[in-house]
Amino acid sequence: MDRELRRAAVLAAALVIAALSAFTAAVAGTGAFTRLRLSFDVDGAVTELYVQPGERPDISGFTAPEGSRLLYWEDASGAAADPAAPAEADAAYAAVLGPALAAEMEPWLDTDGYGLAHPDDYISGAELAAGLRAMFAVPVDVSWLEELETVTERELASALDGLLAPGELPELTGRRTMTRIEAADAVYTLYMDLSRGEGWGAALEYRVAAPDLDPLRGGAASMAACLDMDAAPRLDEGLHNIDGYLYRVDADGLFYMYTTAGGLYYGPNGRYSSGSEALDQLVAEALEPICAEYGTREEMLRAAYLYVRDNFDYLRRNYYEVGDEGWQIDEAVTMLSTHRGNCYNFAAAFWALARGLGYDAYAVAGTVGWDRSPHGWVIMYDEDGTRVIYDVELEMAYRYERGRTDTDLYAMYPDAAYSWNYIYGEQYE
Repeated sequence: MDRELRRAAVLAAALVIAALSAFTAAVAGTGAFTRLRLSFDVDGAVTELYVQPGERPDISGFTAPEGSRLLYWEDASGAAADPAAPAEADAAYAAVLGPALAAEMEPWLDTDGYGLAHPDDYISGAELAAGLRAMFAVPVDVSWLEELETVTERELASALDGLLAPGELPELTGRRTMTRIEAADAVYTLYMDLSRGEGWGAALEYRVAAPDLDPLRGGAASMAACLDMDAAPRLDEGLHNIDGYLYRVDADGLFYMYTTAGGLYYGPNGRYSSGSEALDQLVAEALEPICAEYGTREEMLRAAYLYVRDNFDYLRRNYYEVGDEGWQIDEAVTMLSTHRGNCYNFAAAFWALARGLGYDAYAVAGTVGWDRSPHGWVIMYDEDGTRVIYDVELEMAYRYERGRTDTDLYAMYPDAAYSWNYIYGEQYE
């Protein structure tokens, strides 16, 4: 009996040992007793986690020190890595840190002495460096950028390198010089994307931040957000000639502009330009003292008429057929730069100044008198659509060549103009 019990005990022990061996082998196959060691270095503070093979480590508790932002992780070889992926082996990771984003981006772009934003001027390196510093909560070293007179997209990308994660950096590869509005839009859009995420653009405010910044223009809302309006000059209430354009500033400091239709609009919507930079500059120079001296637009128009009448000499130049077009700009430039010309030059000069004041003026070629002599003059229309004639050259001739100081050919309505027999091209009938 004892012998049988011993045999049974031996057999039972063998079965237990076999079962334990099979269990151990099975557990070893699953890695139940195998742990992987992962170390995480965040600014010198190292934390170790132990996980099973195939398990995703929980890295949500790792945060960057105050004033910095965790951009991405690197593995032991210095390559970008994803430590939240399923673990396969022991590994070491180091956090790559960058400056923390500012809670709010402070305005960093200045206007000029008139409050103009100059959106199409080139951005300077110093201005753009200020914009990058405004993005972050702590100082960043972009001093090399300040040495540049102008900045390209590629140079902006270089300045952002190391401040952002690789996936955050926008595709900026252009070699073309950036304008102020382009740079402001790039910097502000990037900041808002990083700090606010998707959907922030829905809350943009379309406002008149500067008289030369069209609020409906692409990038204008971003540029408006970057302009330091507290530092912008506040013009007195009234009319102001700014770069050759006439603006009215109301009691609240808001800009309105006289358009070619004579109406009032916010900012530069419909702002008149002759299409010639040379002419616009000449007009600005001529109108500056006029706008400084007179208070109303009507007074300014009359002063512009007298300026052309009294400060230019007659000189035979080009003549045009009835209804001819396309001569106005060239003849205005000639007259305002040389101070000499014929009736077409006189008409074109007054036409350019009137438009600079916001009047819907037309310089026309036609004939005058009952013998139909070739002649040029200016027409406008009043609020009722009645044609009004301004003949500055003919008044000059009567005044200074014939001594007729009683001849007034300013703002002639049809009854007054009839005796002069003005004949227009068909487009003016």
